Amino acid sequence: MLALSWGILFQYFAIVPVRHVAAGEGLKLAARADFLALTAFEAGLFGWMAIIQLVLFTSPHLPTDTAAFWFLMQVGMLAGYATSYPMNWWLIRRGIKDAM
Repeated sequence: MLALSWGILFQYFAIVPVRHVAAGEGLKLAARADFLALTAFEAGLFGWMAIIQLVLFTSPHLPTDTAAFWFLMQVGMLAGYATSYPMNWWLIRRGIKDAM
């Protein structure tokens, strides 16, 4: 929820000045743009981490206090980027998000 709140806030301050819309409309547009992009990112990140914990390191699970866990979390961030890129491209093409 925190990531979504921050994402909506950043989208709001990008959308309102560019589109010259009222605050309520800007908030609605920002929520729509960020919800889909963040959901796509989380699908990639959580999907990768599920593979790590449920397939590759089943017993014992990879402890969260190891360098390997955090390295693989960074790989998950790349997976999130790979899944969010097409969604952001689609949002821009549909006019939901503005190109930067």
